[in-house]
Amino acid sequence: MAKRWIGSLVIALLLVAPQLAWPEAGAAFYNLTVNEDVIANVTLPTIEGGEATLLDPTKKANVFIFFRPGAEPSRRGLSDMGRCAEELAAYPVYWVGLVSDRYPLEEVKALVAQANFPGPVLIDQGNALYGKFGVRLHPVVGITDAKGLLTAYQPFTQINFCARVKAQVLHTLGELSAEELEQQLRPRSLDPRSDIGVAIRNLRMGERFIEIGNYEMALATAQRSLELVPDLAGGHGLAALALAHQDECAAAAEHINKALEQDPAEAKALAAREKCGP
Repeated sequence: MAKRWIGSLVIALLLVAPQLAWPEAGAAFYNLTVNEDVIANVTLPTIEGGEATLLDPTKKANVFIFFRPGAEPSRRGLSDMGRCAEELAAYPVYWVGLVSDRYPLEEVKALVAQANFPGPVLIDQGNALYGKFGVRLHPVVGITDAKGLLTAYQPFTQINFCARVKAQVLHTLGELSAEELEQQLRPRSLDPRSDIGVAIRNLRMGERFIEIGNYEMALATAQRSLELVPDLAGGHGLAALALAHQDECAAAAEHINKALEQDPAEAKALAAREKCGP
């Protein structure tokens, strides 16, 4: 049994070794690539009853944040963006929030007011932008230049979230060089466990464990991802699928529900639900 476990671990590490450095550009927005994709401007209804655009071409940088009420990371992330906007008030930056139309307006308004978020909050009707961008996480920030080119994305981190977004915005504005940006994003004092990249790498390793039939290790890596990012849809999906393969469908059901709440199209959660049956 020990030899089989060690052999499975070695195989999985070999499979993921080329990807252990840093998450690729599409880790947060599955359908978008940084410095390649230009986001089309759209007009959407706001939570206040009017309309506003996703981007403002008169500004040199646009910052939008996908969030959801009822989740502590979204509450903290939105508050951090409110503070970040204050710190960048002297710069030509447009701030926008994005929320699904499935949440009660009063709940959304209360969260936005509490966070002191400065910009309009757009209602993503039918999760159209969520699906178009391929959003994997809540909350997550996207940054574009005046022409809509996606220059950066930043998933929520418990440490230095505002500082990381601020650095990306200043780089987009031309205020920070690439080297200065690198220093801001990877300071020596930054706890690497706070970065979404660790959780994503754990998911990749867990998926390899699923492929080779080591469901115990797949579950363990899923749990490590969820310790870092509790609302990670892929983490719940991986946990659900690992449990489903071990015929622990009652335990899998909770993870299935959490994964699909975050991402209705989460493939591993859907596979777990199919395996467990209704």
